[in-house]
Amino acid sequence: MIIDGSTNERIPYVNIWVEGKDIGTTSSLKGEFKLEIDNPEIIVFSAIGYETKKVPSDSIRSFIKLKPEITKLNEVIVTAKMESKDLTIGDFKKHKLKGGFGSGSKPWIVARYFEHKEIYRETPFLEKIEILTTSYGDDSKFNIRLHSLNDEGEPGPYLYDKGILGIARKGKKYTEIDISELNITFPENGLFIAMEWLILAENKIEDTYIMYDSDKEVKEFNYNPTVGAVPAETNENSWVYHKGKWSKFRPRNPEMHHKRYRGKYNLLAMKLTLSN
Repeated sequence: MIIDGSTNERIPYVNIWVEGKDIGTTSSLKGEFKLEIDNPEIIVFSAIGYETKKVPSDSIRSFIKLKPEITKLNEVIVTAKMESKDLTIGDFKKHKLKGGFGSGSKPWIVARYFEHKEIYRETPFLEKIEILTTSYGDDSKFNIRLHSLNDEGEPGPYLYDKGILGIARKGKKYTEIDISELNITFPENGLFIAMEWLILAENKIEDTYIMYDSDKEVKEFNYNPTVGAVPAETNENSWVYHKGKWSKFRPRNPEMHHKRYRGKYNLLAMKLTLSN
């Protein structure tokens, strides 16, 4: 069971994986988890608002305590009410998108970088996030992480130190996450919005497909939802958290994707609405 080191309260939706390997899971709403491994390994625990913890598997007993992370958040400045103004960036057409991201069977995080522009000063507050999701079950859960830019140009400190839970309804939908009450302003050096899959029983689905280079039928387990992708010419704004570190996306296999995506990079199909 995973608990808060200060309050002893259970921590839900902690992503857990074996360091350096594609093996992992997610804690339940009650902070419980099960991870099957054959040999002693280093287990990594990652949750929004807590310091990442690495623990030898043979030392794990009944409880894992995570230490709350002290995060310097944006200062909130209250000003006189103005005429409401909105601006949407990263717009896309749902019916034109064929590519996407799937979780596979492990915890996974993908992120999109949004550069700051001078025009955003007129609508500096983050209002809502819209993501194109496809879910084969009802109420598929996922996490949203908001990161600032670190000195290496990668996703760095959190802009908000608590989990933002998204829920994808069944089918291909625009999934909206309202963050207007957080009073977060668009950072001068831009921000990363990350989508984090949760390896939960209620998200689990069985998928059957034919290998693209043979007639072999393959069955595998995946986790809802699948997230849409926009074809991009570069990977400058497309990031993935894999085996404990952030890196830019590699180009997709051109033989496996729709012709619009050949030789391109997948960029999260995500819209961000700003307001004043």
